[in-house]
Amino acid sequence: MNRRQYLTRAGIAGASVGFLTGIAGCLDDLSGSADTTDDDDNAGSRAGVRALDRTAGALNKAALVLDELDDLEDPGTVDFDPSEPRDRLADARDHLETAEAELGDDRAADIDTLRSYADALEGLIAVTATVTDDGLSEDIDTVSAALETESGIEDASTTVGDRHAEIADAHERWVEADETIQDIDADRLDDLADVPRTDLEEGATVLGKVVTALETLAAAYDTTLGDEGYDALDRGRDHLDETEYEAARDEFATAESTFSDAHRRLEDGTADAPEGLVGYFKTAECQTRHLTDAAAAFADAATAAAERDPAATDHRSEAEAALDGVGDCSD
Repeated sequence: MNRRQYLTRAGIAGASVGFLTGIAGCLDDLSGSADTTDDDDNAGSRAGVRALDRTAGALNKAALVLDELDDLEDPGTVDFDPSEPRDRLADARDHLETAEAELGDDRAADIDTLRSYADALEGLIAVTATVTDDGLSEDIDTVSAALETESGIEDASTTVGDRHAEIADAHERWVEADETIQDIDADRLDDLADVPRTDLEEGATVLGKVVTALETLAAAYDTTLGDEGYDALDRGRDHLDETEYEAARDEFATAESTFSDAHRRLEDGTADAPEGLVGYFKTAECQTRHLTDAAAAFADAATAAAERDPAATDHRSEAEAALDGVGDCSD
């Protein structure tokens, strides 16, 4: 049996197999099933060395579950159950405790390397579970529909706020996992677990692209539907109806700035978004562009009305037309 048996390699731009490239060593050899692991260098007891081998085997099996996922370029289509790799991780940490108890200080670096490998995988698994959540795409559709129909805005705002917080946490978890991977002793990891660190790095890069895009999308919708976005637009319209023109203008200016900032974030994020998320980005871009135009036209209407300028009616018609345009963005 060859020392390594690599899976079909998956490019970052999008391949049909998983996002961890090549983590598939001879798992039988690393599972602790071998009869002997000679302790010729006095590194510790045979039980400790065997536990170290079993740690590596369990971690590789956890990584293999990630490697077998379908392409994360479209995370909404990925079916991922984190329970199996988490069980493997739990087994690995149990074996690692045994190894640490049995082996001497001269194997501390090996134990630390495998612990970092486990920490990195734990983070990648958690982030993958977040970005492949079955309900995520449904929530995005719900939020988009609320803007299109101008109904259910409050519920949509709560939904996107919760999701934004969840995805932001996942992004932070990804950053921690990526930093852990960078700090792993590459040669030691390869010797202990038969895993090139570059494979972990590539897998983390793919996952980072997905979670970063989702955070950008969620953040843009969160601000758009928030107090200084759609709420400000609504308050401005109320003030306009009550002929409170200065207050209306201030609210519309706040809403315009918020929508414009969200639109720029979406424009910048579209270029790096995974293929499966580009459609969501383009819809959100369209919506925030129309909302920006609507808020600006409402502000012009308030200014004109305050000056008793007949153009106020035309500006308000332009604003309403821009709002209607939001409903056409998903077509």
